[in-house]
Amino acid sequence: MGDEIYFAASQPRQIPGNFAGHFPGPYPRALLAALAVLVLLVLLFAGTADAHRMLLGYKVNELQLKAMYDDGTPAQGVDIEVLKDGKAIQNGTTGDKGEFLFRPQDNYDLGDLTFVGNAAGHRAQLSLNLGSEKADPEMPLAARAAAGIGYLLGICGIAMIYTARKNGRASKSSGK
Repeated sequence: MGDEIYFAASQPRQIPGNFAGHFPGPYPRALLAALAVLVLLVLLFAGTADAHRMLLGYKVNELQLKAMYDDGTPAQGVDIEVLKDGKAIQNGTTGDKGEFLFRPQDNYDLGDLTFVGNAAGHRAQLSLNLGSEKADPEMPLAARAAAGIGYLLGICGIAMIYTARKNGRASKSSGK
């Protein structure tokens, strides 16, 4: 019987300034609502998470050209000249099936190429752009992070303006 301890219930102690554990006014509710909306927006518009970026590229090892007449028969023995900037970089002849394999060398950029075929009074020309295309321009990570922070600060600023105006109206109506 002597082992029991009793505590006397007392009233909560008031902190000077009448802040008894909470902030005065509707500001926290508006802030929490703005944060909840912000979290929802971030979750709705969030894409997949990336640890690092993967890029795909290509290299043209060979290009097969097919020369044929308008009736669909293969054009055999056609002299093919490959031009870059008006200068011949490779010459060749089509085979029995009218095919010519162009194998670019590694020492030059492909860019705009023109293939000219000549045979028995016939001439055909094909222009191709095989230059390396640049990856889609994307904002650097630091710029994206700064833009995201600016966006979040803008939303918080709008929420603060809204609550300040709401508090201003409430104080004007109570001051009358």
